[in-house]
This record gives sequence, C-alpha cells and structure tokens, in this order.
Amino acid sequence: MSEQAPKEWKVQKKPALIQRRYDFSAYAETRLFLDLLTQLSETSGYFPDLNFGKTHVNVSVAPQEGELGPVQYAFAEQVDTLAESVSAQPAG
Repeated sequence: MSEQAPKEWKVQKKPALIQRRYDFSAYAETRLFLDLLTQLSETSGYFPDLNFGKTHVNVSVAPQEGELGPVQYAFAEQVDTLAESVSAQPAG
C-alpha cells in the first residue's frame, strides 16, 4: 500500500483529506466515471465526498477519524485508474 497521496492529489492537513478534480470531454464520460466510482465504493466500503458537473468530478477522500493513511491513498490510486480507463473509452 502507498504511504503517500498519488501525485495529482492535493493534500490538506486540517481537516485531513486529499482531493482531486477530474475533467472529462463529455457528459457520457462523466456519467461512466461516476457509475464506476459507485461500484468501487460499494466493493471497498469506502465512500468519498463528490461534487460534479456536466464534465467534471471533484473527489475528496478523508479518514473516518485521525490522519490520512494507506487506505485513503490506495483508494485514491484506484480512483485514478478508473478515470484513466474512462478517458481511454472510445467515443460514441
């Protein structure tokens, strides 16, 4: 498990959280990303805070209590992988 936040994620100390914005070229990509993120959350039992619009999603990952750690960093890496897979999807 990772001991630090993935490269593109912003780290905040108080309250402890990491966050990242994902931009997509179309609503269909945004929707697919949100659907995949829902599946990841249901599988892992970890539910991040989300804010989203037509072509972007802001994801915030925080610990239940205490400091950020390997669980949050690993989840963030999985979210990055989902975003990459959505962006690689063929249009249409």
